[in-house]
Amino acid sequence: MKFKLIFIFTLLLLAISGNKSISQNKFSKTVYQTSPISALFKGFDNDSFTIAQIKKHGDFGLGTFNGVNGEMIILDGKVYRADYKGDISLPDNSWQSPFVTEIYFHADTSISLKDTLSLSSLENFINKIFPSKNIICAIKIEGLFNNVKYRSEKKQTAGYKDLTEVLKHQFTYIMNNIKGTMVGFYYPDYLKAVNAAGYHFHFISSDKKSGGHILGLMTKNIKIQIEFAKNIEIRVPSTEGFYKMNLQN
Repeated sequence: MKFKLIFIFTLLLLAISGNKSISQNKFSKTVYQTSPISALFKGFDNDSFTIAQIKKHGDFGLGTFNGVNGEMIILDGKVYRADYKGDISLPDNSWQSPFVTEIYFHADTSISLKDTLSLSSLENFINKIFPSKNIICAIKIEGLFNNVKYRSEKKQTAGYKDLTEVLKHQFTYIMNNIKGTMVGFYYPDYLKAVNAAGYHFHFISSDKKSGGHILGLMTKNIKIQIEFAKNIEIRVPSTEGFYKMNLQN
């Protein structure tokens, strides 16, 4: 436990030290986060970090918008929003977000797969590709899917609920025989206060009309690309709401 705390503290120091952000180097293999996910889980749903700022730290990633107003998908440098109907739009650069995970994506390995796999089977397949389960990985999967089940949410009002309560009112959809891209990350368990441990995937269709947070799927003919991250940079929010949160447990 002592080693884990020291490691996480070191990562936080990395985020706040120095005059030059690591993520300014597009080839540094650095994952950038705007806040720890533990804050989002406890109701930190409103921050000042804009889409314009998001675009300066990566071209591939996921997150949400203030008030948990839909699901965010960052792909090829564009920031998309999947609303509670599952419809995709391109929000203005002034939109703000309480939580984003992103990277400048440069795949280290690529594998084509024609097997029919469920989401859990797909994750088990990817596990065998990792050089270690102790590193962060960015994962891009594109192609044809037999079906994809995903969710999104309506915007919350002031007096934000914790994420568990918000997701009790999520909207879910199933799309069959659909082409698209899965945008996701794998985080090791020892970073579970920083980001969701294990896999986290969002989906966007090839025609950029539908998408959301993936709940389940069946693959058909896909290409898996993985980048093995070497660094993580975490921005510590400077809002009153964040300062007053109890994140000690």
